[in-house]
Amino acid sequence: MKEKYERWDPIEGLPDNPFFYEMYFQSGKLVVLLKESDLVDKCLKIEFSNPLGYRIVNESGRLKTLDSQVIYTFCKTDVSKFLKWFDEESYGIFDDVAKYHYMVCNSDNIIDVITIQEPYVSWIDL
Repeated sequence: MKEKYERWDPIEGLPDNPFFYEMYFQSGKLVVLLKESDLVDKCLKIEFSNPLGYRIVNESGRLKTLDSQVIYTFCKTDVSKFLKWFDEESYGIFDDVAKYHYMVCNSDNIIDVITIQEPYVSWIDL
């Protein structure tokens, strides 16, 4: 299977090389916080409502992905090995639902999220 990722630009001013700050699950939302080294008091907040699946892997554990693809810092796709695995594991009960695989590549790791809803992205003050 050939994975195809497209650039995902949900808001203007996305950092080119953010670092992982925090990730937590609260009230049905997966929240990912990313920082940029020159922004001391600001953080990029990505909220995924009711995610179907997610994983976080140290970038050294994803060398094959980083080496073999056109990958952006923020990208999404509807064709990936992660989505295929999810469909197989769920016996296809979500086949009739449009779902996307969002990938956030940062200086420390790669965060993958499968969801049927567009994530909410904003800058927040710390």
